[in-house]
Amino acid sequence: MENPKVFISYSWHPKENQIRVEQLAERLFSDGVHCVIDIYDLRDGQDKNKFMEQMVNDPTVKKVLLICNKEYTEKANARKGGVGIESTIVSEEIYSNAEQTKFIPVIFEYDENGKPYLPTFVKSRIFIDLSSSEKFNEGYDQLLRDIYDKPLHTRPTLGCMPSYLKEDKPVFLPTTHKVEAIKQAILSGSSNIETLIMDYLDLFLTIVPTYKIDQKDFTNEAFINKIDEGIVQMMPLKNDFITFVKTISRTSYCTGNLFVDFFERYFQMLEDNDIELPEGTNSSSLIFDHIRYFNYDWFLSICQVLLNAERFDVLHDILKSHYCVVRNKMMNSVVDEVSFMRFQSYNYTLNKFKNTSFDLRRVSIQADYISNNATLLKFESLVKTDLLLYYLSLLYPNESMFEMHWYPDCSIYNHGVEVLPRLASKRYFEKAKVLFGVKTVEEYKEMASSLNDPNFHYDGYHMIPSILKALSVDTVATIV
Repeated sequence: MENPKVFISYSWHPKENQIRVEQLAERLFSDGVHCVIDIYDLRDGQDKNKFMEQMVNDPTVKKVLLICNKEYTEKANARKGGVGIESTIVSEEIYSNAEQTKFIPVIFEYDENGKPYLPTFVKSRIFIDLSSSEKFNEGYDQLLRDIYDKPLHTRPTLGCMPSYLKEDKPVFLPTTHKVEAIKQAILSGSSNIETLIMDYLDLFLTIVPTYKIDQKDFTNEAFINKIDEGIVQMMPLKNDFITFVKTISRTSYCTGNLFVDFFERYFQMLEDNDIELPEGTNSSSLIFDHIRYFNYDWFLSICQVLLNAERFDVLHDILKSHYCVVRNKMMNSVVDEVSFMRFQSYNYTLNKFKNTSFDLRRVSIQADYISNNATLLKFESLVKTDLLLYYLSLLYPNESMFEMHWYPDCSIYNHGVEVLPRLASKRYFEKAKVLFGVKTVEEYKEMASSLNDPNFHYDGYHMIPSILKALSVDTVATIV
């Protein structure tokens, strides 16, 4: 389709409308669209009504643009003048022809109630909005895509239902009743709350290894489905833990020591069960990609709950701490030092192999999954938390080659600049400053200015604002 042909139907009144239509036609011509319009194609002595009828019904005319302003709408509805005759032809064509995408309403004007002027016969149709300079670029791009049949969003290749969905097995978590018991104990002021919390965390650590995939089931043909299956199976466990953190987050039982000790035990549990966290492309590494996904989604959700509860002190302890993991290799014990950044790693099964195998052409399947699985928390907030963890990983670095920084995969969905916009409030800053390890606004600004952005991520997809803008350096504590 080198030069598609479109017919432009419009009102000559007011004069400004005629000028704008001519400018639109010139723009379309410059973008390879052949515009049929009376000022170019209707000659003296020709029957303009016959001309209109021919253009509306001409099979070589790919689209008919209905330029809708107040005068065009009123004349079309009243069937007055050339517009009225043209509207009669168009409406009959619309109602009798199953192929209705030929006619595109283009809005040039809104009424005093903020409603677009649209003739009755196209009132229910999706329109292009070119009513203002602010809307023109986006609307014009949409119009060009419609004319050239190049939609912005294309349907991905349809895959097959994962085989595990055919199995109708109920989900049972032995931890679920323990969360409810903790909640009731807190409400009643029971003396055994700490014991109930530790019992829950102990049980959680025994459940995670049960999601390991058997090597014999992890074949080249089935490994993507097995990872998908593992992710789905672990989601109830993640949601159960989110409920647990929400339950204790605003109580005195939610402490940095509790979570730091627990995460250190969690890392040791993974080591003791031969669950590898550093990513890779061989089968011995890919077999844990469902647990890698779980770790990322799970930890991100925990941080979000703590931020919602304004437990900046607890989150500070979690992010600043280094965790000791004892590795028993070749009869020798080696002690590794890991940080919170170990919870995030590249997921080859999702982002590479599934993306390629199903021709999904997504920037990050992992980020898409987190969006789909955000049932208990707002995904928009998780995106901001993901970015915040990236900036804090620069503030609390680890020298390990596996933990150079936190990679905010969900930032492909970011549409803002500031990650904690409420830092503009002095009251909020006084509560949040502990997260950054500062005591004053001046120390905060100095801290933010000293962070070194590695500039590794600016690929046109991951929307990661500059540190100073993201951390609200210019506006911090300005509202008293």
